[in-house]
Amino acid sequence: MTFQPPVECPICRETLALDRTLEDHLVGAHTQRELARYLAALNERIEIRPLSD
Repeated sequence: MTFQPPVECPICRETLALDRTLEDHLVGAHTQRELARYLAALNERIEIRPLSD
């Protein structure tokens, strides 16, 4: 049996119980606005911008 480290929510940094999925946590604990804000911020950080900007 392989070891699976505990999953941490990227929004609230809560460590989830081993029997809980990240998807279940996100749906149950966070609003759509929180999820959208997180995804928008993540996208802005990883977006590659031209050097001329």
